[in-house]
Amino acid sequence: MSEQPVDILWVLFSAVLVAIMQPGFTALEAGATRAKNSISTAIKNFSDFLIAFTVFTITGASIMLGTSHDGWFGWSPIFFYENSLPNTTLMLFHAMFASTAVTIISGAIAERTKYASYLFIALIVSLFIYPLQAHWAWNSDGWLAQFGFIDFAGSTVVHSVGGWAALAAILIIGPRIGRFENGVHNFDQSNLAFSALGVFLIWLGWIGFNGGSVLALNKETGSVITNTLIAGSTGGLAGLLISRILTKYYQVNDIMNGVLAGLVSITASAHLATISSSMAIGFAGTIAYMIGKYVLVKFRIDDAIEAVPVHLFAGITGTLAVAFLVPPEHFLEQLKDQVTGIVTIGILSFGITYISLKTFNHFYKLRVSETDEILGLNISEHQASTSMYDLATAMNIQAKGQDFSKKILVEPQSDAYLIATYYNHVTQAFNQLSADKEALLEETYKMAHYDLLTGLAKRNVLSDSLSKAVQKLERQPQTHAVLFIDLDGFKNINDQFGHDAGDIVIKASADRILKTIRKTDLAARFGGDEFVVLLENIQNDSFAAQVTEKVIENLKQPIELTNGEIGYISASVGLKIFDDKLKTSVDSILKDADNAMYEAKRRGKGQWVVA
Repeated sequence: MSEQPVDILWVLFSAVLVAIMQPGFTALEAGATRAKNSISTAIKNFSDFLIAFTVFTITGASIMLGTSHDGWFGWSPIFFYENSLPNTTLMLFHAMFASTAVTIISGAIAERTKYASYLFIALIVSLFIYPLQAHWAWNSDGWLAQFGFIDFAGSTVVHSVGGWAALAAILIIGPRIGRFENGVHNFDQSNLAFSALGVFLIWLGWIGFNGGSVLALNKETGSVITNTLIAGSTGGLAGLLISRILTKYYQVNDIMNGVLAGLVSITASAHLATISSSMAIGFAGTIAYMIGKYVLVKFRIDDAIEAVPVHLFAGITGTLAVAFLVPPEHFLEQLKDQVTGIVTIGILSFGITYISLKTFNHFYKLRVSETDEILGLNISEHQASTSMYDLATAMNIQAKGQDFSKKILVEPQSDAYLIATYYNHVTQAFNQLSADKEALLEETYKMAHYDLLTGLAKRNVLSDSLSKAVQKLERQPQTHAVLFIDLDGFKNINDQFGHDAGDIVIKASADRILKTIRKTDLAARFGGDEFVVLLENIQNDSFAAQVTEKVIENLKQPIELTNGEIGYISASVGLKIFDDKLKTSVDSILKDADNAMYEAKRRGKGQWVVA
């Protein structure tokens, strides 16, 4: 690069701008994922920057910028750039590019990937994939550069690489629980306003991303920056218009991702394009994003933040667009060069990632357990609490203790404050009920509808309550859950110690179930040693998971039988969660929960499975 002080200063400033993209991606991805995973998503973005920058500083720069060996592999001594300001500046600039390629992956596989697994993915891309293919395309002696492949600032070298690696990881890790069950389900996003801020930061950083790639401050720099900004603007407007036409609404995700797709697509040719052609490329990038989004859903590939459509599909589109900006007589030759670069870099990025992760997954599972996924990675991976989780915990403590006399206190400025206020109003009204009246009604109902041995509800009460719960879903959005519980080892106790001992086990199990669930929940004796629990209007999936775990844990405790004998049982539980988005019936709910319970038995008993 140039040794002029103004040019070095510009590239250094551009490196800072590219670094700003990292907090932008963090905000985008944390806001676009569910609240129970937002902290986990943010820390993965933070961590991949640590890995990518460190690895590129130590070895990546030597591979990418070092002396080329037949155009396929570069190497210069580690820290070869130390005594040269231009070389150090160039290393810092490309280190930010490497971290950008890696961070694309985190959002795509969010909400179900172990933290340690993601660190391994970041290491593989930083250490092997990014510097090698960047040497091919951007080192002046690299074979793709010699071949004629053009990718000015990284539509393929940065963005498609991240997209290919993300796609490989998604295929191995699989979709989130519930994403493609009984149709396609879109999960709540924690904070789209936060995501919008992230897109603005990324857009600002892109000025350095493309403008800095000129490696000098001159007339071309201004043209590149203008082309970059207009392509992003056109892409965002295209997302706005297309989402309005297709859905009759202005979809926030499509507008934001349209901006990003426009920026990704212009990155390969920002130095060649005019303002008008930049607008066309930005529009084409958004079309590619829309197609990519449809393709992924069609093949049931779960990208949590649509990173693959934005960075891979729009990246390929932008790289191909280069062929339309060269003189017409060179179009076919340039198109061949562009396709060659796209295919070879795609094979390298996807192939190494897929093989590495497939091997790694054989020894150490990339994905968290079902329980941890339902609970949320904020808590299960990092023990990081949120106001909503604190509220749910406090409400759960009140429910278990059957004590609603005290108000729940939360931070007034938190998201949970409004819910806590309404909850306190409900508990206050509940506390005003007459204890005598409540006891009389409860006793009358029990005589007609409750099991004599356990005091639990009978099947008719369960069916009626479950039917009403399903009907409520037609009037207001709610989430309910059913636990189908079967005692493991009950028959052995009944055969060995007699029916009296069996009755003691059934009664003790019923008491433990009742002590575990809320007073407002329904527990029923479904058969001889089968129980069903209905959790109505639960706060979230994590709450149902916590109740299920507690039921299993309580039922494993020893039971004192007749003549001082001690009995031990366990429980297999099928968990069925249903809400207003899922059209279902009482019979299908019970059948799904029952089937999940038998799957839990098949897996070894003493555990639970989500239907």
